[in-house]
Amino acid sequence: MPVKRRKSKIKARLPTPEVFAAFDAGDEWALRRALKLPPWHASPLDTDLAGPAPYGPETCWAMSRPDALELRLEILAAMKRGSHST
Repeated sequence: MPVKRRKSKIKARLPTPEVFAAFDAGDEWALRRALKLPPWHASPLDTDLAGPAPYGPETCWAMSRPDALELRLEILAAMKRGSHST
């Protein structure tokens, strides 16, 4: 079944202080809450999101890895620009 990706909604909730604080602290659960990610979604804190999934490429977690990578890159870019205050 095809999955609709709603990147515009993901981008709309990125630049919050809670997202930056959780990302800086490495707190996966706080980051999930701040981004409103479901439990099966890959975490933007993972550093190996660019390659193929290590197992189960048909799982929800594996299919969400590209979105998690995009979130990670957007958070890092915003942090580099200095648009957060932690």
